[in-house]
Amino acid sequence: MATARFGLEAAPNDDEFVFRLDDEKLIGQARDILAGIETSKVHVQGRVVPEKSDHNPDWDLHPDPGSITFFDEADDDCDASAHYVAMQLDHVGETGFLPGSTWAPARSKITRELDT
Repeated sequence: MATARFGLEAAPNDDEFVFRLDDEKLIGQARDILAGIETSKVHVQGRVVPEKSDHNPDWDLHPDPGSITFFDEADDDCDASAHYVAMQLDHVGETGFLPGSTWAPARSKITRELDT
């Protein structure tokens, strides 16, 4: 199975957040975003899992790799910085805050691919 890790800036001046992809097609899309080939669907969204992960140990949450997609425009209810999501982790999925536990930071930016 293919696996790749990418750095993400979820909002301007936010600390780096690492997410993992396990799907070759999505890995290719992420690489196309980094290379400037994909210029439309460049933001990252996924379902929040409220626990640490091996690939992102500095955070108490991570997006489920199987739920990650790329998008152009997000719903305001799904938009938040990584720090805000971490502070409000107990409220993720509640009405009005990340419905369905979907996190879609509207200003997110893939910053790099990490070595595996």
